[in-house]
Amino acid sequence: MNAKDCVWQGLLGYWQNLFIHQNLLLLGYKAWHSYTSQGRGLLVCRVAIAHPHTVDWSVETVPFSMQFVALAAVPGFLRSLAAEVQSDSLDEVAIARLMEAIAQHDPTQSIVLLIENNGTVDINLLQHLAISPADCHRQVEHRQEEFAPHLTAFHPMD
Repeated sequence: MNAKDCVWQGLLGYWQNLFIHQNLLLLGYKAWHSYTSQGRGLLVCRVAIAHPHTVDWSVETVPFSMQFVALAAVPGFLRSLAAEVQSDSLDEVAIARLMEAIAQHDPTQSIVLLIENNGTVDINLLQHLAISPADCHRQVEHRQEEFAPHLTAFHPMD
């Protein structure tokens, strides 16, 4: 018998895929909106979950904030974040590699995403998405009423 992803990932402590799955339309919306107005960059989500393994991702929503950091501002943002969360993993080599990934990925088909939760930083290149960032944007725009509480709470239009 195989356990569902939502069970084993949560139990093993890697909850980020579940978060991404739950919020993909909003993430794509923000990424596309920001790309079309600011160019390439890094989508940052700050999540506040004390114990991610206790979240039932099939029914619970997790509060988070989104911010888009334009390419030129990414190194300074990451250095500041590294100092804030006291992370050695965001060193100059990691920053250079991330800058390269941001410069080379296809914003029409992928998203460079940083998730921060309680001092832990996780960076993902979301590619081969079932729905493109532009389509996410269209879906959210067409379903404004459904997404209105999230758009107000997370301020993704910033």
